[in-house]
Formats: sequence, C-alpha cells, structure tokens
Amino acid sequence: MRTILLFSILAFLPAVHAAEPAPDASAIVAPATPVAPALPDKITIEMSRDIIARLTAKYSKMYDKYAGCQSTRNLEIKWYKPENMELVKTEKVVVTRYDDFYADLEYKTHSYEVDGKPGDPDDYNAHETAPGIPVFDRNGDKEYLRTVIGAEMLKGIPTYKVQVIPRNPNKRHFKGIIWATIDDLDLVQFKGTAGDYQIGLKDLSVFFEAKDFGDYFCFTAGHNEARIAFFIFQPERILHFKWTGSDFKPMPKKGK
Repeated sequence: MRTILLFSILAFLPAVHAAEPAPDASAIVAPATPVAPALPDKITIEMSRDIIARLTAKYSKMYDKYAGCQSTRNLEIKWYKPENMELVKTEKVVVTRYDDFYADLEYKTHSYEVDGKPGDPDDYNAHETAPGIPVFDRNGDKEYLRTVIGAEMLKGIPTYKVQVIPRNPNKRHFKGIIWATIDDLDLVQFKGTAGDYQIGLKDLSVFFEAKDFGDYFCFTAGHNEARIAFFIFQPERILHFKWTGSDFKPMPKKGK
C-alpha cells in the first residue's frame, strides 16, 4: 500500500509542474557576452604615439614604485655542437631570481642537475648578470625608437605589436617586437634579440611570455637560443634555454 501511495505521489508531481504557466520568453534576459576590442584596420602615426605614451605612463609607475620582480624559475639548458647539433650536455636548475630593473641580477640556486645527476648548486652559471634596459620607463624614449606597427589576435586576445629599436645599441638593449593587449595595454609577449652582442656571444634569440599582475608585470615563461664561443676556454656551442616561472612578487625599493 505504501509503495502504491509513493508511486501515486511521484506520478502526480510532473502533472503539477506541467500545469504551471511557462515564463514569458520576452522577460528572460541572457547574460551579456563580453565583447573583445576590435582590431584596428590601420595604425596611424598619431595612434602609435598615443599608444606608446599610454604604455609609458602605465609602466613608468611600476619602475618608480618597485625595485624589480622576484620569481622562482625551473630552467632546462641543452648544449649542442653546432656542426651536427649533437647534444653535449643537459642542465636542469631551480632558482629564485631577484630581477632588479636597474641593478645586476641576484639569484639563489635551490637545485642543480647535469645530465640527470645531482650537481653542486654553486657550479650553476646563470649566463647573465646585467638587466635589460627598460622599454617603457621614463627614459624609454631616449633609449628606444618605439613604434606600433600593427595589431593581431594573440591566443584569442586582441593585441598591438610594438616594434622596438635601440637608438644607441648595446648588449643590454632589447631589439624586436613587444605585444600589448588592446583593452588594458598589458604587456604579454616579447620576441627579439639583444641590441648588441657581448664578447663570446655570436647569436641570440629570445622569446618571453609576460603577465600583468595589477601594478607590475613579470616574465612568466620563455625559450631562448644562444650561440657562444669563448676562445680556448669554451668551444663553440648552441644553447637552448627553456623555462617557466612561479611565485611572482614585486621587489620593494630599499628603504621602503
């Protein structure tokens, strides 16, 4: 009897709902879909100047406020012989980097591995010391010729392409293309090389992904290729760098 009664109640419920009036379709408002900024058909000289001015105004505040960006990097470096691309050595390292915007790089090596075997962290060479000269700080216009040369979709995001050419190139300058989002002018990607090569460096290509964290940005991942030779001390090699970052935080200026 209880089974029959329960079945009768369950069977009745759909009939009750079916009897309720259907909501007015015209009263239903679909959630708004965000509209991405449209890609401009043409970048005029005036538009380029305005975009560069706004990028400089935005990021010069970061350079004024912070000393740099701290992060943890997981890095793999593969060494090849240039004549046949034979793999000579593979290094894997985890470091905390203290990338000061203007002072030399400092870092702490947590682990170091050579060809799958643990190595001495003190043996790791970061292959870099001096920071790059900023493109969008208050001195950016003195250091670089910066021009917006177009716009394109980058991973589904509308971006401006900024061509960067050092005015008086040296090894600390960047030379290449920078991508910034159209809506917020967030720096998201860098691709290029150095303004000039230091002794021992024969070729260099760099690719960095970046992320804006509100009032500062950091490089978050990248892959680089360098061709080096230091006379009798180091035979010519091609180095492939691949890295990802984490634990990003701005570095306060001393005394603050």
